[in-house]
Amino acid sequence: MPLKNWELLILHHYKTTVKVDVFLPKTRPYDQEALHRVKQDTLDEEGNERLFYLAAPEDVILNKLEWYKMGGEVSDRQWNDVLGVLKVQGMALDMMYLKKWAGVLGVGDLLERALVDAGM
Repeated sequence: MPLKNWELLILHHYKTTVKVDVFLPKTRPYDQEALHRVKQDTLDEEGNERLFYLAAPEDVILNKLEWYKMGGEVSDRQWNDVLGVLKVQGMALDMMYLKKWAGVLGVGDLLERALVDAGM
């Protein structure tokens, strides 16, 4: 059953406690752009596992900022996820892409705040 503004599935592997958020693409220009940026990678460091399609880190940030905003900007979990991706990816992030789409999606102010909170 689709959510109002989000298409989201949450997969949880209880044995390993791994949780995966699966965002199904919508028809907005941003979502179509994000879909083109998806890359295949494994979930282990040796690269011996099955390949998965993974969102670019910039799109993880943008999706989580949208979700954070829609949730009334109260979810520590979403906010900390955003900060975590920012800190881990750091200067490897495409800041022009992030700022462009954050403005279009109406989360530019949140992105700026997250960048400050992440020490960037």
